[in-house]
Amino acid sequence: MKHFVVPMCILLGCAFFAAEAQAQRTVTMRLNMASVPDTVNGMGLIEVRGAGGSEGATAPDTLVDGNIIGWDAASTLELVNEKGPDGQDSDYWNVSFMISDMTRLQHKFYSQQLEDAGLNGWEGDPNPFIEAGEGDVDLGLHFFQGQAMWHGMSGRRGSEDENLGYNWMPWDAKTDSVAVWYRVAMFGLNSSDNKYDPAMSAPDQIVGVRGGDIKLADDETVAGPLGWGATLMLDRESMDETNAGYNIYSGVAYYPAALAGMDQEYKFVVEHGEMTGWEEGNLTGNRKFTVPSADTTLHWVYFGDTVPSPNLPVEGQVVFGVDLSAFETIGLFDQARGDTLWVFGDFNGWQDCRTQTPDDCYMFKEPGGTIFQAPVALERPVGIKQGYKYFLDFNDATFMEAFGTEPPSGWEEGHRTGVNREFEFMGGQQRLELAYFNDVTPKNILPAGTSVEIMLSVDMKEALDYEAQPFVPATDTVSIHLGDPIWAYTQGIEAVDEGGHSLPLWDHVMLMDSDGDGVYTGSVMIKGPSYNILTYRYMFGTRSMSVQEVGTETREPGRNRAHFIPANADGSWPAKYELPMHSFKLTPGPLPHELNPALLVTSIEQSTELPEEIWLGTNYPNPFNPTTVIEFGLTRQANAQLHVYDLLGRRVATLIDGQLQAANYSVTFDASQLASGVYIYRLQTPDYSVTKRMMLVK
Repeated sequence: MKHFVVPMCILLGCAFFAAEAQAQRTVTMRLNMASVPDTVNGMGLIEVRGAGGSEGATAPDTLVDGNIIGWDAASTLELVNEKGPDGQDSDYWNVSFMISDMTRLQHKFYSQQLEDAGLNGWEGDPNPFIEAGEGDVDLGLHFFQGQAMWHGMSGRRGSEDENLGYNWMPWDAKTDSVAVWYRVAMFGLNSSDNKYDPAMSAPDQIVGVRGGDIKLADDETVAGPLGWGATLMLDRESMDETNAGYNIYSGVAYYPAALAGMDQEYKFVVEHGEMTGWEEGNLTGNRKFTVPSADTTLHWVYFGDTVPSPNLPVEGQVVFGVDLSAFETIGLFDQARGDTLWVFGDFNGWQDCRTQTPDDCYMFKEPGGTIFQAPVALERPVGIKQGYKYFLDFNDATFMEAFGTEPPSGWEEGHRTGVNREFEFMGGQQRLELAYFNDVTPKNILPAGTSVEIMLSVDMKEALDYEAQPFVPATDTVSIHLGDPIWAYTQGIEAVDEGGHSLPLWDHVMLMDSDGDGVYTGSVMIKGPSYNILTYRYMFGTRSMSVQEVGTETREPGRNRAHFIPANADGSWPAKYELPMHSFKLTPGPLPHELNPALLVTSIEQSTELPEEIWLGTNYPNPFNPTTVIEFGLTRQANAQLHVYDLLGRRVATLIDGQLQAANYSVTFDASQLASGVYIYRLQTPDYSVTKRMMLVK
């Protein structure tokens, strides 16, 4: 019996001490994923990974509750997304598990969704530890510290070589207010419809949030941080163009604590100078949330709730066509001298194309004519918009021999006030509308021996209050800065800056205020052979320090002022022509400009003389709101496009683009997303085009 009893006691004792060693405690973790430059959703796999014991341990451990923790997919500690109202995803994730009092646990969060997106799915080093001990452990809220750089409003960022501590926050904690983190992804169609340009940054382009001004009913002095007339600017979350965060914007607004429980209505906006684009798309009404009593983040949304569709690249060929008859007539372009024409754009690397892939940008002249063409094979997602410009490459040696001076820069700077051209890639065979270089048609030519004095006048009162450099009438000169170096060359203005653009006309144009009323007047003489398009900005200051008017960027018309000198009714040219009086404009946005009457006349002529091969009917109803029907027909099979343009020449809709059989057709145009006004619709085949007008009245 003794031999039997002793082992039993030993076993009982062992059982007693084992139970004591396996005392359990609960670990609670709460994670916020708004701190990564990617669109993490509530269905993504996020885990706690790690190991027990000393630093550097790698073997998976089985915890007392049966869960496994390891440094790979063996881990079973998956976090669960905290769903918001109506079951939508949130930025918050939770997990609870049990460990023994004796366990020293090193851990780190891992996101499979970040890994799948091409980012490192692991948090940055070092690994936090939960030390052995007694009692439950609540680690509180933790913001994921991704290894991709992340930019926040407060200037904080996480990287693989900068650890911010387990309890860091992307904003400043304040005792008297509540932080609310706004976040928007600018990937969808509604963002591009509102002129969002990924290549632009603040201050030229601002992505932000506006909202209602909320106040307590009994205290009108307590107000929220938003307003419908002012923008809270958001920051890009990554400066890496290949990272999703490059098109994700976020920022913090601080709400007085007394506003907790009140509703905040808001919308995201895109700003280009004076233009504000409001999110619409699939969004009905305003967004809204209830101001919380504690700091929080709002889960990211697509601008206008328009989810980007998966759009795989397709093959196609885009045919560019340019008429150079005007420049040949005035003698500036001559293929016999070795001058060449190129098309440079987003699709071919701009000017680098000339040396790297010249077949993608060189334009061939059609035999016996003045039209140059370039068929360019492309592989792009359908619907992507591509900016481009035409470029005259003058042969320096023969140009010097003919004119005795260096040639000007050959970039198109007169086209629609100097902005880029743009086309929307549709795949297949796509022939763009025939263009005139710089929009100069034969009707715009100012012949040799002709001169016109252009009278200028500008009100300078706004410039007096310009904080950065106020206009000082006693010392500052008022002049103009030309935007088209080719036109400048025709006027004998040879000076150009390093970028090939014409310099200010200090020595050519000086405007004076003779009566002290703040309106400065002067003139500039233009002489033929040239063209009747004046592209310019007003400016003031001195040669060493000057201020120019602020126009738009490279896509929206209004980068420069543009005016067209009209001929007399008999075809002759006036000795003088007075431009409208303008006000000096310092706020960013479109500068006043005119459309080329020669191009508009061409459209009207086409709409009254319909070729037999195609026909285009008058839309009905007209005026309309918001839909109208357009009928057209083809008498033979052809590649046809039916586009809608606004009066600035911007394409606002593509109704037909593809190969059609000979037949009559009917298409409905929905203009619910457009503003009231006159629009132009054009039917075009490779050989013919016809244009008509319609009016939207809302």
